[in-house]
Amino acid sequence: MHTTDWWWDVQVLPCSLFYVKASNRSQETVPEAATVVPIIGMSDQMNLTNISPDKKAWPVYMTIGNLPSTIRNRPGSRAILLLGLLPIPPKLVKSSRAEKLQTQINAKTLLGVFELIFAPLNGAAREGAPIECANGKIRRCFPIMSGWIADHMENVTLCGIKSSTCPKCEMPPEELASRAGHHRARDYARYERYQRENPSLDSETHDAAYAHYTNETHGIKRGQNVFQELMRVSTTDLHKPDMLHTIYLGLLKHMMDWNQGFLKKLARQQAFDDAWEALPPYPGFFGPKKASREVTQSQGKEMRILGLCLLGVLAVALRQPDSRQVQPIRRALTCVRSLLDFTMMAQYRSHTPETISYMEEYATQFHKTKDSYLEFRISKRTQEKTDELPKELRRQRAQMRERVPPSHRHRIRDDDREEQNDQRMELIQSESNFNFVKMHLISHFRDHIYMFGNIPVYSTEYRELAHKEQIKNGWRCSNKIDAARQILSSYGRQHAIRMRILNLEFLQRAGADLPTEVVEHLEKSRPAPTPAAHRRILKVRRHNIHDVVDFGRACDKSAETICQELIRYSRLSLPPERPLPENAAILRALPVELLT
Repeated sequence: MHTTDWWWDVQVLPCSLFYVKASNRSQETVPEAATVVPIIGMSDQMNLTNISPDKKAWPVYMTIGNLPSTIRNRPGSRAILLLGLLPIPPKLVKSSRAEKLQTQINAKTLLGVFELIFAPLNGAAREGAPIECANGKIRRCFPIMSGWIADHMENVTLCGIKSSTCPKCEMPPEELASRAGHHRARDYARYERYQRENPSLDSETHDAAYAHYTNETHGIKRGQNVFQELMRVSTTDLHKPDMLHTIYLGLLKHMMDWNQGFLKKLARQQAFDDAWEALPPYPGFFGPKKASREVTQSQGKEMRILGLCLLGVLAVALRQPDSRQVQPIRRALTCVRSLLDFTMMAQYRSHTPETISYMEEYATQFHKTKDSYLEFRISKRTQEKTDELPKELRRQRAQMRERVPPSHRHRIRDDDREEQNDQRMELIQSESNFNFVKMHLISHFRDHIYMFGNIPVYSTEYRELAHKEQIKNGWRCSNKIDAARQILSSYGRQHAIRMRILNLEFLQRAGADLPTEVVEHLEKSRPAPTPAAHRRILKVRRHNIHDVVDFGRACDKSAETICQELIRYSRLSLPPERPLPENAAILRALPVELLT
């Protein structure tokens, strides 16, 4: 993270110039020789058990950007710390007076909790704090919030925006699918200033004006951004791209649904399923056990593996098209290939201007060809309208067919079918669109790479790993009564013991004289080395191996032993019509390619 533009700008540029969006907090740059400690926060509302959906937890985690990403995101590194559990708001009936009142109470409560969490951080970010570093030196450090890792619905709750709007820019909801130029970044300070300058929130006139200014224009709900009071922070820069929910469980999952409709239209579903189930397993790739349309729920790992083989399977299922299907199939394959290429480029751990330009080209190509799936991106209301079209057309043609001779009725039926298809496509073109927020979020990937580095290190996958160790284990050990306090207490004790053991191990390596019982305890607490997993080792062919004799010399086995084992294998395992020769002289001269 130290190679990104954010780290340079936060140390060199004054906040009044760098964070123009938060101009009401003009501060000077950090002092010379100060150390910046980027704080990365995480939060996610999760289910504690699948049996009781009302048993939930809302943890808040923290880590620092000074650690290398390979250490920071490792599950056993203990680099992600649990700060607390947020209160879970109760669910009420929608569009009721109690629900509206409860929504306002929830927003104020959430804001108050985050103010309590961020209070120590604000003071240290303003004046700095002396912190002892790993090398034993004491430095004046400025902990500054640099990012908040969360999925889109979590950002919606924390930023106080509508679910159909972007947390970073003021892109209108009806233009989310376009590749137009970047819109103005969100200025949450301006929204707060408007609300503060018009305090008469009880009057209906102000409610209507505030709704028009925030809701319809900028997609802001009633409430305040919980990050607005942070020092030296640009609120819009806290949002981080999420590979898990935006790509794997977002666009790729939508693409699979669109492809199912596309294959059904061309009567190629069975060919796709046959090619899909025929995929062999490979190290790092688990072959599918059932047809893709039978899968009801997929995890991020499964969707990531899907992206490796989707284009090949789709190309096999759509081969040998008719003359009328060539152009739609070509555009569909181009759309799928562009999205998969964009996904592969976004997974890079380091970028150059060339790789970023490739990624932008793939995104542009995807947006140009995504209209080939437009008819499969229809809402329930549009589907009901398309179902009514044949009935309406049938009523209009009923009386006309009675006056037409029977020899001409088949022509009228053909004309009716073409007219029905044209009307259906016109209705779909007018009412269907790709205006959902995940289609727009990929447009911010480029700016994020320049500002904060590669994208996978900020994925929510690592937050999911922290749930298991720090939340769910404590939940299982609790008595399920007032479980939040027991989870925090259990995690606090375990974390304190782990830190104590790490300190003692450090002193032991430094040569300190520790008591005998402490040394014995450290030896017992060290985990036993896990045995190496037995797995197939893939190696390429060596150039000096041509026959069985050379193969035995490389394996340090005699040729007689290898010939005997080959003859035994042939008798027990090979079919009778394809046995190996049992003559040792012939086996010695066999090329190695025949034995693989």
